[in-house]
Amino acid sequence: MKTALRVLLSLAVALGLVLLLMAWGGVDLAELARAWQHISPAALAAATAIYALQYLARAERFRALFPPALRPSFATTLSVTSAYGMATLILPAKMGEATFVVYLNRAGGTGASQAIAALVVSRLLDFASLFLGFGVASIGLAASGSHAELAWLAPLGGALVVASAVVFWLAVRGDVFVRIATGVARALGLARFALGKKLVERIDSLAGALRESARDGRALRGALWSLPMWLCVFAFCAVLGRGFGLPDTIGFAAASFGASLAILTSIVPLSAFANFGTLEAGWVLGFGIFGVSRELALATGTGLHLVQLGLAVAFGLLGHVGMGLVARRGSAS
Repeated sequence: MKTALRVLLSLAVALGLVLLLMAWGGVDLAELARAWQHISPAALAAATAIYALQYLARAERFRALFPPALRPSFATTLSVTSAYGMATLILPAKMGEATFVVYLNRAGGTGASQAIAALVVSRLLDFASLFLGFGVASIGLAASGSHAELAWLAPLGGALVVASAVVFWLAVRGDVFVRIATGVARALGLARFALGKKLVERIDSLAGALRESARDGRALRGALWSLPMWLCVFAFCAVLGRGFGLPDTIGFAAASFGASLAILTSIVPLSAFANFGTLEAGWVLGFGIFGVSRELALATGTGLHLVQLGLAVAFGLLGHVGMGLVARRGSAS
């Protein structure tokens, strides 16, 4: 009952945010529907193929973060990754993230500490990859000379690349990250309170697993898998953005810039269902910088978001079927 109420609340928040954006942009439902007239079956097929490639790379990245002796099979990890991807969109944030640990334990028998360590490192790699893509897109746009009026693009790109390098380092050296987090928590005196003490204990319990993930180049291999995975994310957004009607002046760099800003705003913890409203806000802001009208940006962003949700649910259901097959095969053997 509590989970159902949280999902209903997140639906209400998402609907309210989308309606506010529609009122701000002067967009009605008919204009949102017209965006679907632009999209071709070829564009949808290409986006689906890219989305599938992203899951393949994500699953291999998760596998790379486990020691060889405890590494789950590719079929198990791909099934869990697909099911987990759907859960993180539909369920509230904390519950969605927890499904990875639960699913991997049930389907592959993986211990919680190892799964949590892989999840933490993968999230750090996601932020590092996002910053890198955002930064490279900004530098590329500045170097092209086509946006001379946006003098801040080059400094922004440089700062993002530096931030990416720092987060990549923290991901590869997870033990350092744990020590920093524990030191900050203790310096703030959080250990004096029951909740703070619990937090410090949980961070400490991760230290061994995170330190282990840095051995044998596992975190580095995970970082390398992050690059093609996030290239697929940006390509997915570019293909659908153009497919839903973004102008020809929006190239891959500009599409990556707008998508990066949309992904960043979707992280805002407003508990909106599937990040509806928060993602569109960043999409409208990002492409508005390049002269795309709020009406067109909102229509294309909403179309992309609906396709993403549909694919996440479809792949998630397949993932649940896959987990069942893997578990049945394991019990039979």
